[in-house]
Amino acid sequence: MAVPLIQASVLVADDAQTVRQSVRLTLGHLGITRVDLTSSVGETRRRLKNGQYDIVLCDYHFGEGMNGQELLEELRRTGELPLTTVWFMITAEASYEKVVAVAEVGPDDYLIKPFSGARLADRLTLALEKKQYLRPLYDKIAHGDTAGALQLARELLVTTADAPYRADLQRILSTLLLEDGQLDAARKVFEEILQRRVVPWAKLGLARVYNRQSRKDEAEAMLKSAIDEHAQYVDAYEELAALYMADGRLDEAMAVYDQCLSIAPNNVSRLQKAGNLASMLGQPAKARAMLERAVAYGGNSSALAPETVLQLALAAKRDNAHADADRYLRMLSEIGRRKESFAGQVVGMLANALFSGRAQELDPLADFVLSSEFTLELAVSAIMTADFICAPSVPGERTNPANAPYRWLKPIAERFITSKYVSGLLEGACGQRASWAGYVRQLGAEIAELNKQTVQLMLGNRYAEAVERAVDTARRTRNHRLMLSATHAIVRYLKSQEAPLRERNLLLSTADDFLGRLYGVIEEGVLYSLSEDIDRLAHVR
Repeated sequence: MAVPLIQASVLVADDAQTVRQSVRLTLGHLGITRVDLTSSVGETRRRLKNGQYDIVLCDYHFGEGMNGQELLEELRRTGELPLTTVWFMITAEASYEKVVAVAEVGPDDYLIKPFSGARLADRLTLALEKKQYLRPLYDKIAHGDTAGALQLARELLVTTADAPYRADLQRILSTLLLEDGQLDAARKVFEEILQRRVVPWAKLGLARVYNRQSRKDEAEAMLKSAIDEHAQYVDAYEELAALYMADGRLDEAMAVYDQCLSIAPNNVSRLQKAGNLASMLGQPAKARAMLERAVAYGGNSSALAPETVLQLALAAKRDNAHADADRYLRMLSEIGRRKESFAGQVVGMLANALFSGRAQELDPLADFVLSSEFTLELAVSAIMTADFICAPSVPGERTNPANAPYRWLKPIAERFITSKYVSGLLEGACGQRASWAGYVRQLGAEIAELNKQTVQLMLGNRYAEAVERAVDTARRTRNHRLMLSATHAIVRYLKSQEAPLRERNLLLSTADDFLGRLYGVIEEGVLYSLSEDIDRLAHVR
């Protein structure tokens, strides 16, 4: 049953006290008395984390730092703003219409100041009615029932030819299909929408489908077209930057992020991505400036990654800014208390090692590295941390995998080196320690040679030898390049019907495990093809 307007709980977020009180008075005249007020982004985050509201009325220009649109994007993407909550943007700028027209995460409605109480009541009533209509769908999404949500969305679209909120239903359906990996079905929905009219979010969705189907040129062209038509389409910029990064075109990705941040400069997630990219490109001053802004605006945001704060602590130490380093490390302790994520655990361990200066604090690294949640960014941070706290290197230092730091460098290098570019990142993290960098380079060369031998054996139709050469090392190192080659080798070996029956189930299970770890890492088309092969082989007796 819909929440009657007079019973709705409302949060008014505005940095101006006179505006907050004026809106509260307007709501009071409408009979709405359950009203809370916030004056800052941080306070708004806290209120929404600690309580639920039916309606949020937020000022677009929220003082210094983030604007209301950036805050809305963050809260929707971190899941801290329920889909059932109505979000109204309040602004004095008629030009906001251009922003909201191309926002992937937009408000439910917006009002231009000044507005009457009657107009506010009418628009809020309509928004609550729509939320009530879509609530069963939102509930399934909130509970992770993707299959149920897809079925219900289709039913709502089909059972009523002129279904109310049809555009909302199509958007939800296409997004769910994309997230569920049903790329052809998602593509058809996006194309159907675009045949009737040009909708920015449908263009972005279609570009994402093309990208995941390895149709990179079409994805790039679609995104550039979306940006040319809508210069403020920040989500299209971000998607284009991600495409360039995946293709190794890092300078172009940085240029796109620069454009994007000139439009929406205070999005915490985007600042972190751009700052980390600047760091990869060897632009430490630019990286630090971006990451400092992310921390300044992130505050108590769940979007603020502990890795970002650790990178700033390391940068401050490198610049001998010890007071800043200590401040960031204290901040990490606070984040660690708020977050119980895997990344938080790893960063907490690294921060404790930096505090204590004891190299043995890094011993758990060898186990952490094997987790699928251990990222390249964490690997770089771990090596940089070791560089600060390990004893100075000496000329001619011998590498010994049983001793620090080599016992951590070995699993990190074996896990992550899939190209010369990645090897260069890890070598760069070693700082001035030539023996460390040389060891990383050596391990990378060994992985590359093993992969080359595996591919050559497959080309020679020597599939059993290829499996023997690659599978055990891929299983031990979790190296993506080796896991992909090993999966190809397993599939070809089983297709050749040379594999003994007692090996089949074990090899199929291994290949399935590898593919699960490669999800989101390799091209969608390759992943789909291998999955189909494994499914067919599993039904062959």
